[in-house]
Amino acid sequence: MSVKKSCTLDRNETQSEDFNVWLNDPMLYDRLHILSAEYSVPVELLVNLAVKRLIDDVDFVRSLRMGKAREG
Repeated sequence: MSVKKSCTLDRNETQSEDFNVWLNDPMLYDRLHILSAEYSVPVELLVNLAVKRLIDDVDFVRSLRMGKAREG
């Protein structure tokens, strides 16, 4: 499965990078495709959301370790 990463450098310029996400669990692969069809969204969107959620969770745990309380 290919996932496209894009970031805006300037208002008129966009840099993108393609990379592959290899899933070792066939059940996870099937579940992603089922959710994709059920909600009519691309699998890549689901993968991007999952990765963002993982990174946000890691940042949250790191902030807790440093003794910072999350507001809001």
